Amino acid sequence: MSQMQVSDPYSAQPLFDKLTHVAVKTGSLHRFARKRNLTDKVKFCWNINVVYDKGLRISFKNELQQILKILYKKCDDHGKSEALALEAKEKGSKEYVKKKDVDAQHSFTESLRLAPEDSPVLPLAYGNRSAVLFQLKKYKEALTDIKRAVESGYPNNILHKLLPRRCLCFIKLGDKIRAEAALELCKKHLLVIPSEVKEKYQKTLQDLEKKVKELQPGIIAKPDEPLPLPALYKGESSNVTFMSCALEMRVNEPFGRYVVAAEPIQRGSVVFVEKPYAAILLPEYHRTHCHNCFMPTSNPIPCLSCRDAIFCNEDCREMGNVWHQYECGILHILSAVGIAHLALRVILVTGWKVYSKISTEDVKDRIPGLNNHRVYGGRNPTDAYRAVFHLMPHLDTSCPEDQLQYCLATLLLSSAVIDKTLFSKQKNDGQDITVVQLATAVMRHIAQLVANAHAITQVVSERPDESSHFETVAQKRIASAIYPTASLMNHSCQPTIINSFINEWLVVRTIQDVKQGEQVYNCYGPHYCRQTYKERQEILKHQYFFLCLCGPCSQPQYRLREAAWSGFHCETCKGISTWTVNGKRTTDDSSSNQGLMACLECHKMEKPSHELVQICTKVSALHEDAEDAWEKGDLSNAIMKLRTAIKLGSKVYLSQNHFFLTLKDTLAKMLAESGDFVACCDILRECVRSVEYRYGTQSVELGHELLKFSDVLEQAAGKDDRFNGELHMVSSRIDKIFTMNYGSLWKKYLRL
Repeated sequence: MSQMQVSDPYSAQPLFDKLTHVAVKTGSLHRFARKRNLTDKVKFCWNINVVYDKGLRISFKNELQQILKILYKKCDDHGKSEALALEAKEKGSKEYVKKKDVDAQHSFTESLRLAPEDSPVLPLAYGNRSAVLFQLKKYKEALTDIKRAVESGYPNNILHKLLPRRCLCFIKLGDKIRAEAALELCKKHLLVIPSEVKEKYQKTLQDLEKKVKELQPGIIAKPDEPLPLPALYKGESSNVTFMSCALEMRVNEPFGRYVVAAEPIQRGSVVFVEKPYAAILLPEYHRTHCHNCFMPTSNPIPCLSCRDAIFCNEDCREMGNVWHQYECGILHILSAVGIAHLALRVILVTGWKVYSKISTEDVKDRIPGLNNHRVYGGRNPTDAYRAVFHLMPHLDTSCPEDQLQYCLATLLLSSAVIDKTLFSKQKNDGQDITVVQLATAVMRHIAQLVANAHAITQVVSERPDESSHFETVAQKRIASAIYPTASLMNHSCQPTIINSFINEWLVVRTIQDVKQGEQVYNCYGPHYCRQTYKERQEILKHQYFFLCLCGPCSQPQYRLREAAWSGFHCETCKGISTWTVNGKRTTDDSSSNQGLMACLECHKMEKPSHELVQICTKVSALHEDAEDAWEKGDLSNAIMKLRTAIKLGSKVYLSQNHFFLTLKDTLAKMLAESGDFVACCDILRECVRSVEYRYGTQSVELGHELLKFSDVLEQAAGKDDRFNGELHMVSSRIDKIFTMNYGSLWKKYLRL
């Protein structure tokens, strides 16, 4: 029995940390680092036995197996349960009676996740959820659940509850033909309906018949069509799958494989449209999004064997079974180990036969990733995986401690898959796949994903509350994926392109005009409009292992620009001055005159003056008082205090200073809430100028700021016609910005 103690019995990370500590203290980490290939590193971790701390003998393999035994005990909590499914259904029924429709919807979905495949609870939960969806005016979803309820064995003696709802859904959708057919089905059921409810059912039919007759033919609600995938500019390349033929892939020593324009390309052109080779949904979205296509779903269907995975429909469930059959029941273990889970998913999607073929094929005299026809990637499994397999691994540039933790994670996940699924039976030679073999395959992909994993985001549009005049739009990361074709692009902190997503598909558009022969750059995260030079270099060195020499990282004028984000007026020349305290720039107030003021224009360096410190302190106090007054409902006092703070702050803060911009944004919200839209517009014009200075005239950030401005302008124009011209001009700018970044269907993409 292991003598090492793990602080959290359901997390493996404390064990990884402890074993790494042991490896460091015993010198094993040095021996591990000297192993030159992945197989040797994995074998070393799996077989290592060390003596540590007063003769305690520790086997890394035994420690991993012990933590897996603990994690396996939780597997029952991730399987089906008739009792819990019934409990969730009854909870939903009570919530439905109390008109808590959203809560009831969640409870019935929970019941479906918990119900065994042949459970009598299953059709009842589908039927009950259809009632909630009807109340929520989601008629198409309600019809789908009614169909599922009937197909899964909805009891005939209560079918009279379901059939009229089906007819009502078609009436609400304006579909007269289907409503008439549904009504006929309701009438046929009259022959077998229980006598005690027959009279009430007949009255329901009379009411339905009246509504169907009154329904005008041909007025059918338009289906909510999914956003279509855009066409690639000039069509798809014959040499690189998922890439425009206006681009070409090149290879040389300093850049490796990279992408250039084969001809001039205008901004707004679609140059990549790529489906991920593999992707994983983040754990916090496991119960709200489809595990296959990642769409949020209000009426999901469950995995038939576990309670962890949901899908938006039967097709997605069938497609997801390719990999979920090897994760079913152990997803709680796999999803807790981050990037290692995505690396494992790559192998599960690939299958051992294809992995074995690609990992052993001879690539001499050809560019890695190209098939025999010299095409990169492909839509068949072998060609597609070849492109993934030959992405550049970066394991050797990682520190030994990180490498060791990656190894431990792959061994843990591989052991779980081998122990709990039939994946090990995929070999054709009659022998099972071993833990070390699977872990070695996964390790290669971890080494690639450190630098090539891509976040999948979804746009969320909402108002803070019903009375708010501002609509906020945010991008939320919901999944991680690998896109081997898009990974060909090199990094620049000032990218050539912008990424967006339609479900799991990556859509890449140019945001600059690109000349023939110019390289097309992606941004790996650190962006020159969002992080400072120092921050960007640290991220790129730590995660991607290179020194960036792009324009914003090599040209001094960009330092002046980013200094304004935390800038003050120089007290000597009124230029851009920064206030540094303990080596870090401050954007607002400090409680003392510590630190150093440095002007980037007259180059004067001095301690912050007493007057500057006093003003910053006063502005901060007024800001806090204004927020408190706003929270207490004293809006006029809050506005007065914030106006005073901004007037005082303008003496020392640059207009682009992030803290000062936050004050103005807060004042704009207060003014909008008070109904003073004219004054709100004055403040928002200043905010728009500051956002444009920082992010650029065609930036998404400016587009969102203009959207906010247009909301208020619309209110102002409703009271004063003089604002109509400005509203038209702002709306035109919004359309141009978002059309370039997201295409002509940008309103649908942003869910506005």
